[in-house]
Amino acid sequence: MPTRRFSVTVEDVEAEVVLKAIKHTHIRVSPPHGTVRVSAPLGTTVGEVRTILLSRLGWIRTHQARFAASITFTAPQMETGEVHYCWGQPYPLLVREVANRAGAELRAGQLVLAVPAGSSKDERERLLDRWYRRQLQRAIPSVLARWEPVVGVQSSQWGVRKMRTLWGSCNIKAARVWFNLDLAKKHPESLDYVVVHELTHLLEPSHGSRFEELVSRAMPDWEGRHERISQSIFDPGIWARH
Repeated sequence: MPTRRFSVTVEDVEAEVVLKAIKHTHIRVSPPHGTVRVSAPLGTTVGEVRTILLSRLGWIRTHQARFAASITFTAPQMETGEVHYCWGQPYPLLVREVANRAGAELRAGQLVLAVPAGSSKDERERLLDRWYRRQLQRAIPSVLARWEPVVGVQSSQWGVRKMRTLWGSCNIKAARVWFNLDLAKKHPESLDYVVVHELTHLLEPSHGSRFEELVSRAMPDWEGRHERISQSIFDPGIWARH
């Protein structure tokens, strides 16, 4: 696929621009330093890129400021009183020391984490991750069954992984799809979106115009879902479509 790369600066915002065979212009702001990248159709002029960036300066600066603030973010310490999420809903964490049957459950509006006496932060996190994995594993089969006929493709296998920069991934040759463990913390619409996204990759490997057309056909409101999940705490990059 032919591409052209150059840089553009508008006021105090510098952006890397990539022109390629796509239909729409996208602006991405990436952590941790708020790097700006523009993907635009071949033939887009420097002046047109400047105009687009100027129209989105407020949006770009908002997310750059958020990334700057998140650098000092303190990771959860797995202590009573912290707020943790399950399927988009916040729950206060209640840590209880027990002699046996360690694990997590939702009870009376709280996320109760039963841990062995003297457990470390890492041990508590592993227990909670195990619980999140079960929530996701229970949800995925019905979501796949709902969307595979809509997308028009069937996966051969699926799994759950902890991922640092992706919500999902797939092995196209094997028709195998993987989902980020953190999806169990997000609103169910996020899992639907990631399922459709990864299934579509089994039909179209790239993120080009055909991929967008296939996703739009299966899920017309995918862009809103994409932006909402991109703006959550786990963040492989914030995208805007122009």
